[in-house]
Amino acid sequence: SGLPEVMREAMCLGACRGIPSTVQHRATCVAACQRDSFIVMDYVGRLNLRGYMQRRVRLRRAFSEDEVRRIMKQLVEGVKAVHGVGVLHLDIKPENVLLDDGTEDRKQKPKKKGAVEADVGGEVKDDRIIYKIGGFGMSTKERGKRQPEVIILTPYSAPELLLHSREYDDRVDTWGLGCIMADLLSGTGASIFDGESDIEIMAKVFGIVGTEGIKEWSGYSGLAADQKSKLPGKVGVSRLRHKFPSRKLSSAGFEVLSGLLESNPEKRLSAAEALKKPWFHNRPRGFAGFFKSCVGGVLPEN
Repeated sequence: SGLPEVMREAMCLGACRGIPSTVQHRATCVAACQRDSFIVMDYVGRLNLRGYMQRRVRLRRAFSEDEVRRIMKQLVEGVKAVHGVGVLHLDIKPENVLLDDGTEDRKQKPKKKGAVEADVGGEVKDDRIIYKIGGFGMSTKERGKRQPEVIILTPYSAPELLLHSREYDDRVDTWGLGCIMADLLSGTGASIFDGESDIEIMAKVFGIVGTEGIKEWSGYSGLAADQKSKLPGKVGVSRLRHKFPSRKLSSAGFEVLSGLLESNPEKRLSAAEALKKPWFHNRPRGFAGFFKSCVGGVLPEN
């Protein structure tokens, strides 16, 4: 990366210092010629969330709703903290979520009390994994009504970015969180909005979430005509619930998913708003959740 890009990334990482769910910045190294520069960060582990999702597919172990909730709570809390220090990530996706499973701690200090344990098959226990946000290469602290245009687009880019709008805010990151939540629930290991071009990605996005929301957005009228023309013509109403029916996701979970994958940025949930939703405060399902509820003297939630 060029020096300005490296310094911008280092500044954003520096602002996030101390946030537990982000990869921590250690040093920025710049060569005398300024042609070669790099950032030193904590080593977290070899596995990112994409690799972990694909591993689970190979093992035929789908993510339960309770697992998805635990993962999403960590990620939403992390994004809330990043936004709290004025940083916009702009590239939330599974490849930029790293898994800290305590493997390095076990190798270096095998008898350390509280170290993450492996199960019988040698796999790390899933409920001990800490998810950390990395990949701050596109992040920025600059804010204004009109932001720099985001040129590099992915299946995790918010609708307003896909339409090349420069009017965007923190909620482009919460859209990315919604995409990750959908990926975890779908259980394929791939993005539900995957496509080889921006047009294909847009067709996937609006084919599922519909075009009604984005057309109600106040910034829609300011979009270039050639960008508006890329919207699918016959897709209006959201099909998200059809994609994730109640047997796959509870109504409380769907409230979060649909709030994050709201195509109208003005109605999309912020990280702080998402964390207030009942889904993040429900007790776990299953016998363990039932037992805890009974011990506490209250009935378990459905």
